[in-house]
Amino acid sequence: MVGFKQSIAALCLLGLCAAFNQAHAECSGASIPIYSARSEGMGEIKVKAGTGCSFNINNIPGAVQEAKIIQQPKVGRAGVSGLTPFYAAKPGYNGPDEFAYAFLGMDQYGGPMNVVIKWRVTVVP
Repeated sequence: MVGFKQSIAALCLLGLCAAFNQAHAECSGASIPIYSARSEGMGEIKVKAGTGCSFNINNIPGAVQEAKIIQQPKVGRAGVSGLTPFYAAKPGYNGPDEFAYAFLGMDQYGGPMNVVIKWRVTVVP
């Protein structure tokens, strides 16, 4: 996974990523490039059943004022703690799920920030 972590670091240094926090390697996937304060991105992750991931945004110009779930998952659970969205896979489940969240605020010029991230989730045993 060294290459995966290096890829995330490179994107984040450029200020172009939405990343997720891996809890004991229970989540795996790639970062989603973010090109502006008004953008949408989609990615794929694998999550071990009964565990979860939290997600953050790195180096986007402006100020995030709110994070909210805009599409609830069909099987797992999603929510927000502070400005950190999270996904929790249902214990014993094995299969697909998906959800989306948005970071809202003001961009570096005082305009609206609306960054939407949608994840296709594969829950594995």
